[in-house]
Amino acid sequence: MHYRYLAIAGLLCFSTADSFAQGSGQSQVIPLDAAVRTGQLSNGFTYYIRKNNEPAKRAIFYLANKVGSILEDEDQRGLAHFLEHMNFNGTAHFPQNELIDYLQKAGVRFGADLNAYTSFDETVYQLPIPTTDPKMVSRGLDIMRDWAQEALLETDDIDKERGVIIEEKRLREGVAARIQDKTLPVVLNNARYANRSPIGTDSILLHFPAATLRRFYHDWYRPNLQALIVVGDVDVDQVEQQIRKQFADLKNPANEKPRPDYKIALTGKNQFLTITDPEVSATNLEMAIKHTAGKMITTTDYLNTVKRSLFNQVLGARIGELSQKPNPPFLGVNAGIGNLMGGLDQFSFSVTAKPGKLAEAFAAGWSEVEQVKRFGFTQSELDRAKVAYLNNLEKAAKEKDKTVSESYVKEYQALFLEGAASPGFDWEYNFLKKELPGISLDDMKAVANEYIKDTNRDIFIVAPDKEKSNLPDSATVNGWFKTIAAGSLAAYKDNVTDQPLLKKLPAPGKVVAQKSYAALGVQQLTLSNGVKVWLKPTTYKNDVIQFMSFAPGGINKYSNEEFPSASSANGIISGSGLADLSPVQLSKILNGKSASVGAFISGRSQGVGGASTVKDFETALQLVYLRFTAPRKDTVLFENALAQSREQIQTRYNDPGNVFKDTVTAVLSGYNYRTSPSTLTRLDSISLEKAYEVYRDRFADASQANFVFVGNFNTDSIKPLLEQYLGALPSLNRKEKAVKLPLRVPKGQLIKTVTKGTDNKATVLLVYNGDCVYSTENKIQLQALSEILQYRLLTSLRENAGEVYTPSVNANMSKEPEQRFAVNVSFGCAPEHVEHLVGLVQQDIANLQQQGATADEVQKFKAGFQKQYELQVESNEFWLQYISGKIESNEALKELPNIEKQLGRVNGASIKAASKNYLSGENVIRFVALPEKK
Repeated sequence: MHYRYLAIAGLLCFSTADSFAQGSGQSQVIPLDAAVRTGQLSNGFTYYIRKNNEPAKRAIFYLANKVGSILEDEDQRGLAHFLEHMNFNGTAHFPQNELIDYLQKAGVRFGADLNAYTSFDETVYQLPIPTTDPKMVSRGLDIMRDWAQEALLETDDIDKERGVIIEEKRLREGVAARIQDKTLPVVLNNARYANRSPIGTDSILLHFPAATLRRFYHDWYRPNLQALIVVGDVDVDQVEQQIRKQFADLKNPANEKPRPDYKIALTGKNQFLTITDPEVSATNLEMAIKHTAGKMITTTDYLNTVKRSLFNQVLGARIGELSQKPNPPFLGVNAGIGNLMGGLDQFSFSVTAKPGKLAEAFAAGWSEVEQVKRFGFTQSELDRAKVAYLNNLEKAAKEKDKTVSESYVKEYQALFLEGAASPGFDWEYNFLKKELPGISLDDMKAVANEYIKDTNRDIFIVAPDKEKSNLPDSATVNGWFKTIAAGSLAAYKDNVTDQPLLKKLPAPGKVVAQKSYAALGVQQLTLSNGVKVWLKPTTYKNDVIQFMSFAPGGINKYSNEEFPSASSANGIISGSGLADLSPVQLSKILNGKSASVGAFISGRSQGVGGASTVKDFETALQLVYLRFTAPRKDTVLFENALAQSREQIQTRYNDPGNVFKDTVTAVLSGYNYRTSPSTLTRLDSISLEKAYEVYRDRFADASQANFVFVGNFNTDSIKPLLEQYLGALPSLNRKEKAVKLPLRVPKGQLIKTVTKGTDNKATVLLVYNGDCVYSTENKIQLQALSEILQYRLLTSLRENAGEVYTPSVNANMSKEPEQRFAVNVSFGCAPEHVEHLVGLVQQDIANLQQQGATADEVQKFKAGFQKQYELQVESNEFWLQYISGKIESNEALKELPNIEKQLGRVNGASIKAASKNYLSGENVIRFVALPEKK
């Protein structure tokens, strides 16, 4: 469960069916997709049902309520969100915590699957359900029925939940929350939204009478403000009958309160605010130009949304080019049109300045915006944006039958809560194919003129405390605007190249050997230069090929003196373009193509990874070839990157979180030079020439490279392309081996406390670690132990103590470079509760070591693991990682392990043994972050 404060997102096309009247030239109401079954009961309860088999044997249930914090009375602030919590703590069919217990036994994980959120205007509950058993679908509807109007709201349960909510509120404390608390009332024009933050206030959360929460529930949880969305592998007719039967008797309250449609009124005024804080790391100017937002109801509405999306795309490309000019005065610039809230959207602009250069940074960034407003875009820019848009549309069309249920659910949620049209993909496809070509430069100019105004403009300057006396006032900033508006600006010139990505085809290699792994559907090819290729055709996606390569080597081969340049080599060189193409030129050449390839150099290996459509697979292979053979260095980009890193290093420890993270990393690595945070001295030792030399060296020999390809391809048809490009990669036959650097994780019991910051909160991390015997069975036992321990901590730390919001247990086991394990237990809490909570963790561990796991706990783990595994193996990502992992670890490539057999070995006794082995406390490090003493 979580609450949302303020969502500011770019405007995107709605995924939207097939009855648009072509060529009418008039705005029409967008039709509803015929594939969704919708209806409304006599009590006002709405439902949406759609059959969808991605993923198969699964369905997603959402209960959407037009009920959020905006509806709270003054004595109810925070109770919309509180009520969301209470719906998990006891309902008519599932008293106390039986709901979570029941669903976990069915394989539904609390938090990851079963969840909810509360915002200003809505509360939404989500529940994924396995549909192999029809009883589960009925049970899912029971749960939704309970959430709609059957919460028990027992006084004792309410009182127990107070501490949990306070801890959730504590987690948001920090510099971002402090800044938002000051800016939000300004952004929201001091409207009702400004004092209805969903998390509420301490005074009310700790002391409200139970009757106050029940009053909110009675007033607002009612069928005429609710909708049930069911999408998945279900019988639509049957689900509709059940909904009509189960939800028809929901009651609206007598003399019901009208549900106001709150809006944020525009004032026509400009607002200015300066904020400083000791934890801010750089000076930022942030601006929002507010506008009344339109609805998504008619074809004109839809087309306007597309125009804004194209505008954002071209403006984003312009700003991307700006950052690649020599020695910019800023660290970052962003601008674009996006959603706000309360019936508003905005044109936002922000710039992060280098120290002492706010005026110059603003001028550089805003001049780009002024240039767009004054001259508009060029035809070539708009054409590229349209090509990219249509390319994404064609990709979506090919994957239409692979659309996951979650996407449809989100559409119908927006339809119910916001009135946004949902006509289905076919309608969208036909509409855009017809209308997109007609969008003109004048349309883009009109968007700029509509959104880039000098009224309803909020400007915030956010800076470190030490800069307080150096910050400009409102009159000064207004002067900056006037200077740029009155100044001379040249029209943008689009630097377009018509050269091909690859000027000359390399001499191809040949397939010299083949081998099949029939059990896995994998074919292995050996090319004449030694490159090995592993091919796994799949149909999980219709038009996607994913791949990665790896070879022994990496940066461990280099000395500590060379390490700063070696560790930066990939970032510096990969970000500089390819061959004689700058990043900007490269992006323009690749516009409209669906092919991306990135390189990596890790400690013990190097390689590439990427993805493409079938049509652009050759382009992807050309990029692979260039990543190996034609890296590019760029002095300007190198100097810009160093300057940005230098500023980040100097202010890194303004953020208490960075102090804690770096402390954890340093201790766990035995204060190893290579894992320690970068310093200015180390940064100054980085050489562009050395980084280029390291990159060239790491990719000079592909003879030991393994390439794994997974996706919808024909093995025979792509062989010539593999020979042409992978067969042409350089081969030196070096016979390299990965260098293992010794681990120096401290042994024994260690406590490390960090005091930094002023927020009244603590962070605790317990790291149990040591040597182990790596095996699939041991990995599963370790995972079972970590998940069962998390079940217990949710009970002991959250439900019983009420002193933690989200305790987390994560475990991992590695084979290389050494066989090691780690179990990390982490949580946030009040500083005064640290010792008590650590003691509770130790009690839970001791109980597992003495008693083992219960049958219920084992059942929950097995059900959840099985459901997730079933979903994971039906994906390209799983097979790419599985095949690559086996090959790189020199393990036999054989059929998947029998998971049911492996899970059969998990039981109470095995967890008891695992807890003694992995949670013995022999090697455990306790990290605690605390506020500085006042």
